[in-house]
Amino acid sequence: MKPAAVRDLRVHAALLVVQVAFASQAVEGKIAMGPRVAGGEGISPFAVAMVRMLGATVFFQAFTRATGTLKKTTVRDHFVLAGLSILGIALNQTLFLVGLRMTSPMNAALLSVTIPVFTAVMAVGLGQERASVRLGVGLVTSIVGVVSLTGIHRVDLGALVVVANCVAYSAYIVLSRETIRRLGSLTVVTWIFTWGAILFAPIGMRDLALGAPEWTPRGWMFLAYIVALPTIVAYLCNAWALERSNATLVSIYIYVQPVLAGLLAWGQLGQTPSERLLVASALIAVGVGVVATRKDAQPVPMEE
Repeated sequence: MKPAAVRDLRVHAALLVVQVAFASQAVEGKIAMGPRVAGGEGISPFAVAMVRMLGATVFFQAFTRATGTLKKTTVRDHFVLAGLSILGIALNQTLFLVGLRMTSPMNAALLSVTIPVFTAVMAVGLGQERASVRLGVGLVTSIVGVVSLTGIHRVDLGALVVVANCVAYSAYIVLSRETIRRLGSLTVVTWIFTWGAILFAPIGMRDLALGAPEWTPRGWMFLAYIVALPTIVAYLCNAWALERSNATLVSIYIYVQPVLAGLLAWGQLGQTPSERLLVASALIAVGVGVVATRKDAQPVPMEE
């Protein structure tokens, strides 16, 4: 097999691992935060977010220093990175987990794929990209799908919180592009997790300290999994693949996430897709596809 073909296979494998990781987080996180009377572990979403930030901070600080991939940063860089951590880590992860606790894993995973659409719209608003009819069509189609899923008369509050999570992360993507290009993805990931843990500590440490003594070995196992796969492995694979792939390929793999989450939710939780979910899936998939495959599409790193 030619070197280029081997490289392509590795990129596909890395992107698939990323989507498996994020899809599994929706299901395993749901179980970890669910009430114990229903088979869950009753862990607070704030505690889950805090553990995830702390675990990722320790790993990426150690990994980047050991491999020499942590670039030098200035005081000004850290002000920027701290600001980005609020959008990309603190708000992003907390809103996702809070929303996931109130809605289904399939809803959460499906809504996450709207990130490329919100990102494109914000990039246009900030003058980074040009507006187009194609972008407008994709946005309207995706919004119709989102509304059909969240509901109008009877609103799914959890789904709305996940939408807020997507908006926060989209803002992070748009605002972080220049910083990532200058410092590199690993340096940025390392410091936004670090600053995220520091800034979120006044909220998350309380739930962590109060809840940890009551967590069962099974609960700790779920937390260890969420830190290891959807955080550390996913971020490493995503950073590696984004440097070796194009925008269309990255965007296409986003479609895999709700499918995998649906299969896991069916296998572990016995949840089957509703008719409303299927309609919303089709509309959101079309909308994201229209936006993601336009000629000026940019790579969109996925993150929850």
